[in-house]
Amino acid sequence: MKLRMQLLVAAAVTGFTALAEAAPVNQVDYGSLTGTQLVTFDDVAGGAAPGTNYNSVFVSGGASFAERFAGQTNTPAGGFDILSGTPTASLSLSVGAANQNLNVFVNFTSQVLTGLGPLGFPNFDAIGEGSFAVLFSTDQSEFGFQLVGGNGGSATIDFFRRDGSLIQEIIVSGLADAFYGFSRDGELHDIAGISIFNTDPGGIGFDNLKHDVESQGSVPEPGTFALLGLALAFLATRRYR
Repeated sequence: MKLRMQLLVAAAVTGFTALAEAAPVNQVDYGSLTGTQLVTFDDVAGGAAPGTNYNSVFVSGGASFAERFAGQTNTPAGGFDILSGTPTASLSLSVGAANQNLNVFVNFTSQVLTGLGPLGFPNFDAIGEGSFAVLFSTDQSEFGFQLVGGNGGSATIDFFRRDGSLIQEIIVSGLADAFYGFSRDGELHDIAGISIFNTDPGGIGFDNLKHDVESQGSVPEPGTFALLGLALAFLATRRYR
């Protein structure tokens, strides 16, 4: 009798785990997300386009950002970053080549994040063509963003667990200046990181990243970044935490 109960419990646990792993990430209305955590990128250096070039992992709003996750491969094609492969456990960020990682610049009155494509910073044809990955210190059940500059292209969004396993890949087509939301079925909290790459003709930026559990990103080592203006280009080196 005791063995039978143990078998039933084991079967139930296995079944629950299988259901959890099979549960999808649903694309939902951004306004329906209940999370109150926002990453606006207004807490980091940016500036007029082309903005600030980041050659290292940086932290904004408690989340950490870089080109991709360790274990993923970036294979540039047609001026865009194309990610493939499976992240290694435990999920960690990997920085792109110099001037091909990330940048932040002011779009009207708000700062946006973009990945830098293979042409490299400060080439305007590189801004928005690159990939980016966001890593949370706490697992999330939802994620959303404001997309800036969409011009009908597509973006591939991969949701990963802490052990690097893929929860789901979602391809969003017909990109536009709009808000996009995603929610884990059953409100499961197992989204540790997300990577995004795109093939939008004009490149895209990201703002107002929303999630539901506070995250405390690790502070990056002091890095060097370049701040360039539209009318006046200059190089400034500074150390920051």
